[in-house]
Amino acid sequence: MVATYQSFTPDLRPPRLRHSVMELGRVILEMGSTAMLGPLLRTLPDGDGHSIMTLPGFMGADGSMSQLRKFLNQRGYNAIPWGLGRNAAEVRSQNIDDFLDHRAETEDVIADLVEKEFNATGRKVTLIGWSLGGLYAVALAHRCPQWVRQAITLGTPYGDPRGTALYSVMGNLYNNEVDDAALERWVAHTYSGGELRVPVLALHSESDGIVGAGIARCQGDPRYVTNVAVMASHVGFPFNPLVFAVIANHLVEPQHRWALCKSERIRPFVRLAHNR
Repeated sequence: MVATYQSFTPDLRPPRLRHSVMELGRVILEMGSTAMLGPLLRTLPDGDGHSIMTLPGFMGADGSMSQLRKFLNQRGYNAIPWGLGRNAAEVRSQNIDDFLDHRAETEDVIADLVEKEFNATGRKVTLIGWSLGGLYAVALAHRCPQWVRQAITLGTPYGDPRGTALYSVMGNLYNNEVDDAALERWVAHTYSGGELRVPVLALHSESDGIVGAGIARCQGDPRYVTNVAVMASHVGFPFNPLVFAVIANHLVEPQHRWALCKSERIRPFVRLAHNR
C-alpha cells in the first residue's frame, strides 16, 4: 500500500480536556468493572492455545498489561509478556528521527522474540500492542507475516502526533524542532515494512484522553484492517471489560463470532462496539 502523509492526518485535534482530566478516575472504574463482570467474561469464546504477546505503551512495563494476559490465559490462549522492561524508558532523543531509530531497533528485538516463539510452538503469534506498542505490532504485521498471525492495537496513535495530548511535552523534548518531513517519516514507518497480509484490529475510543480520535484509526489496507470504536479511557484499554470482550470475540474464526457469546447481557454491547 502506498500512503501519503496527508492521508494519515485528517483531524489533528487533540483529545477533549475533560477526557484527559478524567483519565485516572475512569481507569479505576474500568478496573473495578472488569472484576465485577468476571462471570460474564467467562462466557466469551474459548481460545485455541496459540501464543499472544503483549506490547506495552510508552513508559509502560509488562505489569501494565498483566490483567489482559490473565484474561486471555483464562480463555485458553498462551499470553506472554514481551520482557523488555519499560517501553522507551532509555530513550534520550534530541529529535524525532532519534526516537524513530529507537523504534526501529525495538521492532528488530521484538521480531527476534516472535521468531523464537514461532519456532518453539510451530504456530504464528498474535501481537497486542497498547498505544506506542501498537505501532510496533502493526509494523511487524507488515514486515513479518511469516511469524505474525494478527495484530490488535489499543488506543494507538497511528497519525500525526500533534493529535495527542502529549505533543507539547514531546515538543519540548525535541526542542520544538519537528518539521513536517520528520512527522511524515514517523507516520509512514508503521506501514513501510511491505504489503499487509495479516489482519489488524485497531480499537480506538472517542473519549480517549491521550490520543485524539482523528489519528487513532489504522489507515492500512482495508482488506485486512478493522477499526472498532469502544468506550474506554486511554489508560484503561488493558483493563476495560468491553475491550476484553471485543478482543476475545475477534480472536476466533469469523464464522464463530458473536454466536459464541452466550450471555445476552454482554452480546448487545459487543455488537454496538463493533458497528460504531
